[in-house]
Amino acid sequence: MTTIKALVLASAAILALGPVATPTPPAAAVSAPAGIDPRIRLDWEAGTRRGGKPVIRGYVYNDYGRPAADVRLLVETLDASGAVIAKTIGFVHGVVQFNARTYFEVPLKAAGASYRVTVTSFDWKGGGGGGGS
Repeated sequence: MTTIKALVLASAAILALGPVATPTPPAAAVSAPAGIDPRIRLDWEAGTRRGGKPVIRGYVYNDYGRPAADVRLLVETLDASGAVIAKTIGFVHGVVQFNARTYFEVPLKAAGASYRVTVTSFDWKGGGGGGGS
């Protein structure tokens, strides 16, 4: 199933539920490609930090034979209609070793109905090209 079809089906399911008089549910992740290179992928979730501040936390996975450095993330906060209402740049601290993962957290200023997280740039260590920097 393509990403667009999945988004349309998910939107239809949400609209079918209609308004509900319950507390705000946790924000949903929006299915999207991890970013600029399929060898770098993300696994993340929306959560809260102390004091109730929203945060995106997860792991960057490196499926390539060289370490990735200077990994930069873009977190887009979306409203209920899917429109971008805020953008936050995040950084993955350290190097993502080859065939490994590295944890990250990106604090947000405001919560959204859903989020989209993508890798915007990185550098392959050890020479050669790679991450669109």
